[in-house]
Amino acid sequence: MKKISLILLMLTVFFTACEKDKENVVIKYLIQSNDLSNLSATTFVLDREQAASTFQTFQWTDVDYGFDAVITYVVQCDKKTNNFKSPIDIVSVTHATSASISVGDMNKLMLAASMNPDEATDLQFRVKSTVNAKVNPIYSDIVEAKVTPYATTFPPIYMCGGAVGGWNWDLYTYKELRSTAPNVYETIARFLNNDIFRFFKQTNWNPTSWNYLYFTGTISPLLELNPSDGDNNFKFVGTTGFYEITVNMKTKSVSMVAVAEPVLFATGGALGGWDWSTNYIQLTWKANGIFQATTDFSNDIFRFFKQAGWGDGYNYLWFNGGSVSPLLELNLNDSDNNFRFIGTPGSYTITVNLLDKIITMTQP
Repeated sequence: MKKISLILLMLTVFFTACEKDKENVVIKYLIQSNDLSNLSATTFVLDREQAASTFQTFQWTDVDYGFDAVITYVVQCDKKTNNFKSPIDIVSVTHATSASISVGDMNKLMLAASMNPDEATDLQFRVKSTVNAKVNPIYSDIVEAKVTPYATTFPPIYMCGGAVGGWNWDLYTYKELRSTAPNVYETIARFLNNDIFRFFKQTNWNPTSWNYLYFTGTISPLLELNPSDGDNNFKFVGTTGFYEITVNMKTKSVSMVAVAEPVLFATGGALGGWDWSTNYIQLTWKANGIFQATTDFSNDIFRFFKQAGWGDGYNYLWFNGGSVSPLLELNLNDSDNNFRFIGTPGSYTITVNLLDKIITMTQP
């Protein structure tokens, strides 16, 4: 009995001590907004070459909840005209009053929010403070800045004119120059001596084109200003043939270098037999990396080659990741992974796009 009484006494003392040590946490009835410091500038033009650098180190004051709270701070921004209807969370920290974001990450967030590259956007910034899902967030004051993001993808530009095929927008008449680096565009095309052309932003005449006078940087000596038209077009004065042309829109320069004529061949049982005397075809060059031919196909196999002879070429597996006509399938019975034609035998127009790894077949 004494032992039981002693145990009860010890438990009573323990729980009484715990009750005395417990602290009641009471949140303040009125919580003041905190202050977000002004940014380091009011206008920013983001630069791809500075993507790893710090865009901004945001700094703010603590929110006083009336007790030692573990506060999560989230820096947010939105278009000024949007009034934070769809805020973008820039960076989040806990129990800290500063946070940084890089130029590249800020640019990525702006593009993801459908803000146009190379176009200044008026942004508002604030800090959102939270301690618990059941407690309303506290928002800081707002600071503003004008920010211009940079492009990360570059649509192609185009050439059109007599020197490169003709003055119309029919497919393969105009020539596409794809981006190989920011603001740099390249293609291989056949240029006709003593004829003219110019560059376009779109596959029609308006609204944007770039003539000879636009390019204030270095221009290839194979090109001259055509003085006899009001559009100030380029005149190609080199030898008729194939050239790789590079357009740098940042330095406003155009360079050209002569290249061998691009070729593509095919042979195989589907085309009459495996030989380089009669049973092969040379596809016609249509544009950079694009070739086309109309010929008879039978239910057999074939393969594309870079030359009119055995050697390097393109089998079915080379086009993985692209799109191959349903009239063709992988031939499983040989180690060369040839194409097998499985359509109705007859005449077909086959178009091979080596850039995008696309093969189409249609009956003419």
